[in-house]
Amino acid sequence: MNQNSFSPKARWDRFEPDKAGFNPDCLDERIDVLAFFKHAKIYPKSFTWHDKEYRIESITYNWQERIGQALVNYFSVLCAGQIYQISFNNSTFRWQIDKLIS
Repeated sequence: MNQNSFSPKARWDRFEPDKAGFNPDCLDERIDVLAFFKHAKIYPKSFTWHDKEYRIESITYNWQERIGQALVNYFSVLCAGQIYQISFNNSTFRWQIDKLIS
């Protein structure tokens, strides 16, 4: 076997995102959320980010994704004319703000 034919990028477990794929709009910061759970659904009502409370006027969209064994619930929420994407990881019970959409 020719040693020069080895490419570390060919292995799926050695993937490293390149800097060109960096998105400065992705915040990925932990937040505190006031939410209620009803009929196996999550309804966030407000969140605190950088010591400021944001009251959620409406949930404009929500979806789920499986990441490994975790199920992550994503919410697009409207707060004072701004739309934020927040998420809840059911394995770590962590809420985070993912991005500011508009």
